[in-house]
Amino acid sequence: MKKLSQNELIILICEGNIKAFDQFYKQTWRPLYQVAYRATGSVDDAKDLVQNVFVNFWNIRQEIEVNRFHISYLYTALHNGIANFYKKEAVRKNGLQKVWDAHGVYEYTNEDEYLAKELAVQIDRHIDDLPEKMQQVFILSRREHLSVNDISRELNIAPRTVKNQLSNALRILRAKVGVFLSLIFIIFFK
Repeated sequence: MKKLSQNELIILICEGNIKAFDQFYKQTWRPLYQVAYRATGSVDDAKDLVQNVFVNFWNIRQEIEVNRFHISYLYTALHNGIANFYKKEAVRKNGLQKVWDAHGVYEYTNEDEYLAKELAVQIDRHIDDLPEKMQQVFILSRREHLSVNDISRELNIAPRTVKNQLSNALRILRAKVGVFLSLIFIIFFK
């Protein structure tokens, strides 16, 4: 595809032309990524934020008014994404802080040690139940502390696949271990 103007690309994108979208992405992603990286300080978070902007842009392509579209739309979407990112981080950190504050200094008992060991056994059992590739990715990430890129190279898969596998593994483990934790909570904190 020859190099087209931004307006020409937007017209084609509105019509569902994926090649035009690809060209538009290649022309515009880097400055968006730089803004996201400066805001988060994380390569992975910045890539995720920019990816979300473009996925949302593609999803609303039919609603775009070509003659009113301006690149600032993407920057606005990115800034909103960054704001939401920090809101979620603040909620997560605030929630953890409230838990620690509510319990103050905590001394571990033999019962706590037993529960921790039992939880570790449950987690290991559920890790063993994961599909083979997902299990490999999870173990390399969480036990061997390899980065997404290192895992990608070692297993010869795309970094995005590594992220997806990790996300799916964590979702599955949270669901399965959550039942165990709920039972413990019910038994000990009636």
